[in-house]
Amino acid sequence: MKKTMDKLKSKIRISKRFTIFLFVLMLVGVIAGSLFITILSSSDKTLVKEYLGQYMEMTKSGKVNYLSVFINSIMGNGLTAVGIWLLGISIVGIPVILFLFFCKTFTLGFSVGSLLFVYNWKGALLSFIYVFPHQVMNLFAYGLLVIYALSVSIKMIEAVFKKKTIDFKTIMGKYSIVLGITIGLFILSAVYETFAMPQVLKWIWSIIS
Repeated sequence: MKKTMDKLKSKIRISKRFTIFLFVLMLVGVIAGSLFITILSSSDKTLVKEYLGQYMEMTKSGKVNYLSVFINSIMGNGLTAVGIWLLGISIVGIPVILFLFFCKTFTLGFSVGSLLFVYNWKGALLSFIYVFPHQVMNLFAYGLLVIYALSVSIKMIEAVFKKKTIDFKTIMGKYSIVLGITIGLFILSAVYETFAMPQVLKWIWSIIS
């Protein structure tokens, strides 16, 4: 019993360290991404402004290609999730996993920073709608997957270099369930992003414009 409790406590400590580390990495990525818009050249800032303007016009006019948005959301997040999952069962995947997670948070920060840059105070409200709830759901899904991917990768390293015995079948079973949960969250997020968010943006824009 004592041995089991010690193992459980050890896993909790490891998960806690992973969670804190990823939270800090997420903050760094979001802040860096939101500030990145300020160092872009004038031509790049103009392109960002034109892109956001076109998206808002499409949203207001109801000309959003819903199928394209849904497929792009699922494919983008799904392929990244599968990539992270596969890297988790390798012994060299940890740096790439962390880099992919950082890129996702950086992209989110850049999107928020761009909205603030282009629309000023209106951008704060638009950013809130953009982030909640589907981007928060995405970050939670990525965080969950990355924590498990790092844990599995460390177990693989220990098995190869420290000759530790691991229950590979059990590990992969749990790991596959986590991937399934992650994909499920991405699907829910994509449904909201595709069909609900444009309507909410259209409604809010009609009020603040």
